[in-house]
Amino acid sequence: MTEITGPVRVRFAPSPTGFLHIGGVRTALFNWLFARHHGGQFVLRLEDTDEKRYVEGAAADIMASLRWVGIDWDEGPDIGGPHGPYVQSLRKAAGIYEPYIDQLLVSGHAYMSFTTEDELAAMRAAADASGIKSFRFRGPERDWSLEQQREKAAGGASYTVRMKTPLDGETSFSDLVRGGDRITVQHDQLQDIVLIKSTGMPVYHFAHLVDDHLMQITHVMRSEEWTPSAPYHVLLYQFFGWDLPAFAHVPAILRADGKGKLSKRKDDVSTNRFWERGYLPDAMFNYLALQGWSYDGSTELMDREEIIDRFTIDRVQPSPARWNPDKLKDMNGIYIRKLDPQSLAQQLWPFLGTAGLVQNPPTDQEMVYVAQLTPLIHERLEELAEAPELLDFFFRDVRPGSGAESEALWYDPAGLIPKKHDAAQAREMLRAAHAALNQSTQWNVETLEPALRDLAASREWKVGPLFGAIRVAITGRTIAPPLFDTLAALGRGRALARIAMAATALED
Repeated sequence: MTEITGPVRVRFAPSPTGFLHIGGVRTALFNWLFARHHGGQFVLRLEDTDEKRYVEGAAADIMASLRWVGIDWDEGPDIGGPHGPYVQSLRKAAGIYEPYIDQLLVSGHAYMSFTTEDELAAMRAAADASGIKSFRFRGPERDWSLEQQREKAAGGASYTVRMKTPLDGETSFSDLVRGGDRITVQHDQLQDIVLIKSTGMPVYHFAHLVDDHLMQITHVMRSEEWTPSAPYHVLLYQFFGWDLPAFAHVPAILRADGKGKLSKRKDDVSTNRFWERGYLPDAMFNYLALQGWSYDGSTELMDREEIIDRFTIDRVQPSPARWNPDKLKDMNGIYIRKLDPQSLAQQLWPFLGTAGLVQNPPTDQEMVYVAQLTPLIHERLEELAEAPELLDFFFRDVRPGSGAESEALWYDPAGLIPKKHDAAQAREMLRAAHAALNQSTQWNVETLEPALRDLAASREWKVGPLFGAIRVAITGRTIAPPLFDTLAALGRGRALARIAMAATALED
């Protein structure tokens, strides 16, 4: 096990360029679990320096998505803290980055680059034409004196500030996810990256590093896609003379077919889509913890406290995880079945309200009815958003045939006819069932089931075809919650009316 000593401070620093990717939540969760396991602090910081890709409302979505899963933060944009502000554009406006870029310029570890985008494109094209597979930019101004650079800038020339990467030698760093193995990169494989854009806005490579240092971040735990950039960050720490944080590059999450990383473009992975579909936070928390981490290779169902207690960095796998929507859905179903019926009813009514089946919020009478119906589908639910389709016939009219009334659920009368039966036989069954049920003195499962079974026995009918015809008559579908519970929940009036209507429809 990797020994962790001293205080632990980690951060999650997403860019508000769209809805939060579920893979980002996984990375945030690993940071949060690491902090909570070691009694440290978890910091949320918004890195909004990419002005062109900034999306209004994305910051609110990020915080809502994290809170939905159950990730809280000790310092952040909305709650503040001793190292604020926690939004990079606000930190830039406060002048936090200027002294540090000036320090690099004065020390000669950075330079003003006046190469235009067109000139840069031409350089890349020339390198490609000459067979150079990987173009590595080294600006001609890297050998200018700082006075020369400032003189040209004073004349109004647009410039970026680039890092003056060493031309020879190598840089190494350790990665905790890989057991502390050293990763070494030759400097001739690097280039002079931009630190400050021509707009004056710092880029990720520079701003995050200054922020991590000032916020006393001890462990930088981020996606493995940042591994190739780590040598630049190590060099910058060395240029400033700062102690390095520990690096841990967590594995990527592959698509279900294993072909490429999980992506917003190709996959439905915006975090808000999961709560819209009715995934429980505890289920998502449990599933995400297993995306690249394992306790013992076999244990999967764990509550939050168990995962916090068991989470160690040496159990994070360096190999990519693979997204399995079927497994997630199955796990969500397990967590749904763990809920008591009353709690589940409270979780269901918002979905029923969105579907227009109950008011939003429901009346007291509607809530009582939802609680009555919940046990009928409790064992079948895998996503809470499935509830409206499973229960709609309790709230809407069910009619055989076809019609223009959008509020009614129409079904094909042919579905009333069991296999190896004809319309006349099905009609006879429904009329007999109507008569038998109408004689029931009490309308509950305990009386309805014997009444129909006695009917089948007296007429020498198999219960399957009889029950199937009744099920379609009262629900409009062949698959529905248990028949007698459904009859009881519908009530005498509605159930008998639907059976009578179905029998009439078979007269043709």
